[in-house]
Amino acid sequence: MAKSLETVEDRQPEQLKSWQLFARLQRRLHRRAIRIREAKLQKRIEDDATAGSHVSLPKTLKEALPEDIEIRSKDERAIMVTEVGGRFDIIGCNKAWENLCGYAECEVVGKNSTALQGPETNYDGLREAVARLFEGEDEVKVITTNYRKDGSKFKNFLTMGPLRDENGKLTHFVAVLNNIGARTSW
Repeated sequence: MAKSLETVEDRQPEQLKSWQLFARLQRRLHRRAIRIREAKLQKRIEDDATAGSHVSLPKTLKEALPEDIEIRSKDERAIMVTEVGGRFDIIGCNKAWENLCGYAECEVVGKNSTALQGPETNYDGLREAVARLFEGEDEVKVITTNYRKDGSKFKNFLTMGPLRDENGKLTHFVAVLNNIGARTSW
């Protein structure tokens, strides 16, 4: 009897490992489906001249987040700036970003952008975009689903780029968010 119990106990870890592997595979397949769907949508949007997919990215920190609050508030682009290393903590955003995402700047400074992410976020696309920035690309685009403070989601055409100082040294990353969810033609 002890031997048969031992065999059942020996199988339980194997079954657990199988279930864990199965769950991990399901998550990867889900992320892959999201990445493929978003890539197709991105292609359609980039081909549509009326989509507003051609955003001018700021090149310096002062351009992205002007010290003059009035100038910063008038920019219609939803801009967020992050650190280049570590967790990519947010160092600032503008009023358009606050209006789109529902967070006040003081709520997000020092935190990373995971507050905007959820089950339908294109994690693989975001990772690839950041990797391309580190490889030296000046502008990368990705479509993802982001989540506002109230939990509502929006389809985001995200344009990201590096910010450099006067010596050309990479200092921060900038992201310009564009809510494309209102468009139904895609």
